[in-house]
Amino acid sequence: MKKLTLKGRDILCGGNCCPEQNFIQDEICGNFNTTVATTPLTVYSTEATVFVGGTVSIYYDRGTTPTITATVTDTAGTAFILTIPRGNTLSQTFNDIDTVTIDSAGAFGKYCLTVHYAT
Repeated sequence: MKKLTLKGRDILCGGNCCPEQNFIQDEICGNFNTTVATTPLTVYSTEATVFVGGTVSIYYDRGTTPTITATVTDTAGTAFILTIPRGNTLSQTFNDIDTVTIDSAGAFGKYCLTVHYAT
């Protein structure tokens, strides 16, 4: 019986149903300033050969509007719109991340992605 731990949960299976895979975790963080950058501003995009899941956190520090929007798009092209109030952080976990964009102009803030992918 093989044991595979995925997202903190142990999964037991017999035979070859659990192929051996190594997973890598990366943390990617940075600042954004859409007062000078064109929007939407892409802060993350994956390579075409990598399937990435993980948590996206966006902090809206200051800017011209009470809220900003960011979009997380998966590899099928489905867009998930995040609305972040000024002075707040929004974090959400996704199974499939292709790109992350900051869509609102006139904003300063930070983003952080904790991503997981197989080698």
